[in-house]
Amino acid sequence: MNNPPSTSGDGPSGSRPAVVRWLETAELVVGALLLTMIFALMLVQAGQRYVPGESWVWVGELARFGLVWLAFSLVGHLVGRDEHITLKLIDFVARGRALRAVWIFANLVVAATCALLVAAAADLVFAGGPQTTPVMGIPLSWTYVIPMVGLGLAVLRALANAVLLPGPPAPDTLPPAQTDHEEPTR
Repeated sequence: MNNPPSTSGDGPSGSRPAVVRWLETAELVVGALLLTMIFALMLVQAGQRYVPGESWVWVGELARFGLVWLAFSLVGHLVGRDEHITLKLIDFVARGRALRAVWIFANLVVAATCALLVAAAADLVFAGGPQTTPVMGIPLSWTYVIPMVGLGLAVLRALANAVLLPGPPAPDTLPPAQTDHEEPTR
């Protein structure tokens, strides 16, 4: 069964503007690197339990920071692909200009919210106090840089959604919801 193409440009790679495709690739690369870092640090931490000698406490601390950084670094990717937490009810009811207006309004609200969070993160980064992380001893203000950048990318992606893309994916192109008693489709 052939699905109709999505109206948001999720089809062939040429249907999205080059800047948006580049941003998406950069976000995915950063996310993959952070996930790999977390995985490697967890392996080191688990391996240290079975090796005599001192363990590196900083490994666990860096892995915890990595998990937070991973979440914030992929916010822009989720916003850009319309995969963030949203209410899809309007996508099923509204059509045409009404759907486009709701799409633009929703993305502007996301952009404004993320912009306020960027401002708060920038305040933490640039007006940071003398606090340091407990084990590694790096300034705590440095740990807010990746969330600030990730939220900044979310602002850009939400604005790109509102200006460059025609609207959300059509409801009939979304994958069907799976219930608890159904077997997954392959």
